[in-house]
Amino acid sequence: MTVPREQSEIFLTNKDRYLTSLTEIQNYSCPQSPDQRNTPADVDGDFYFSDTPTPEAPETVAPSTSQNTYLKACKMLTITPSNFCLRCLNEVTLVIPYHGIGPTGAKAVAIALVNNSTVSCLDLSSNGLESTGLFYILEMLQSNKVISNINLAGNDLGSRGARLLSESLRKNKTLTKLNISGNNFSEKDANYLAKLIKRNKTLKDLILSHNTFREQGGVILGEALESNCVLKKLDLSWNHLRQLGAVAICWSVAENTCLTSLDLSWNGFGMEGCHEMGKSLLRNRTLTYLDLSANRVSFDAFRQLLRGVVHNKILKVLKVGINPITTDGAFAILQSIAVSDSSLEEIDLKDVSVDRDFVDLLEKIQKQRHLVCNYGNTLRHDEIKKGDVTRVLDTDDPVTVLFEYMKQKNLRLIDLLHNLDRDHSDTISRDEFQQGLSNIDLPLSGRSLDILMRKLDTNRDGSVDYEELSTRHKEYMRKITKLRLQADLGPSYYKGYDKLEQLREAVRLKISLSMTRQKTDTS
Repeated sequence: MTVPREQSEIFLTNKDRYLTSLTEIQNYSCPQSPDQRNTPADVDGDFYFSDTPTPEAPETVAPSTSQNTYLKACKMLTITPSNFCLRCLNEVTLVIPYHGIGPTGAKAVAIALVNNSTVSCLDLSSNGLESTGLFYILEMLQSNKVISNINLAGNDLGSRGARLLSESLRKNKTLTKLNISGNNFSEKDANYLAKLIKRNKTLKDLILSHNTFREQGGVILGEALESNCVLKKLDLSWNHLRQLGAVAICWSVAENTCLTSLDLSWNGFGMEGCHEMGKSLLRNRTLTYLDLSANRVSFDAFRQLLRGVVHNKILKVLKVGINPITTDGAFAILQSIAVSDSSLEEIDLKDVSVDRDFVDLLEKIQKQRHLVCNYGNTLRHDEIKKGDVTRVLDTDDPVTVLFEYMKQKNLRLIDLLHNLDRDHSDTISRDEFQQGLSNIDLPLSGRSLDILMRKLDTNRDGSVDYEELSTRHKEYMRKITKLRLQADLGPSYYKGYDKLEQLREAVRLKISLSMTRQKTDTS
């Protein structure tokens, strides 16, 4: 790896020469001071610190090569070695967070790990490494082919560190997990990390949380994710992704074919992000875990997300807690799950208040399928319950209720006509509509029945025949197509489609509950 000019001085040893190789320390011999002459030594002349057991002790275990190298490095760099680090050099994981080792301590650790074949997981988080210490770790990785998991979080790596990571790890073939959260990466640093995401072919787990990627940073990272075919888990939580940045990340979800876990919590996705994520989930076939907690997601925004969630058959875990989605939003997701083929197994609604209707519906769903749900407080309502009396549907669009029922029951128009035609006259009167819809647990209010007859009975003869049904059905299908295309244009066009979806979900839920009651009565 080319040594950056501005960092060349960090390789000067106490002999004022460049240390061209980290393994050169193995041939380094410390001059003995009067105090050192009495220091115990082994047969090879390797010096030990006073707190190290002497070779004569019966319980003494000879230090490994890595331990000896670490001790020599600390002596040469005139720093106090860490006994904890010394012990861990013989273990699979070397975890020394919050030890304040700094750049020089990182150099000693890197020297000891050059030829180490035991440590596979290295945690140097919150040690004040800065870009100087990072350089030593990255140089070590060019020789070490065992370490696959590195945690460098909270080390103030900054822009210089982002550039070093990009240049050094693009061709790395051993690292599979990298945690570089909380390192003051900004918008411009997204370019370096985007190159890393595009070119590295082994990294499967990347944590970039607690940085300051904003709108432009989200766009850059989103474009990189579209072409990545290796990364499985990505954590972008606690950034400032919003507007175009949020939208770009959502677009990458639609194009990416390997990402299984995406943490976007504590950003600012809002309406724009939820709209695009809803669309992306309709296309994505790999994502099983999605966290959108604390993203300023209102009820309206949540409904846009929901249309993608309920039609995605891969997503297993959805986290949308700490959002103002209201009790209606919480109930809406259960309604959708109850009547869809969704594969959701866990829903996190942390700090989202729910009502008794939500709890009752959740219990019904859990009797039919596995579903774990975490939610906030259960609100108490003062209104008087109507018992088991079925509530009528009072809607301005009863035509949707009729044709959605036909679709859900997989009926033809002629089947619908015969099911509702009680007197076999091949026509349906207002009374037959009222009686027939009540029998299938879809009772309409008197106002809705009047609207239905006005829209279907075009010749105003008091009844609806097959030709009138067919004409209105074609208009209904054109209306749905138009609203769906408009919804894809942007959030401002979504309102009409959203109302249609709410009504369709209400119909699907009533059909589902009716079938459940029938099974219960039969059993």
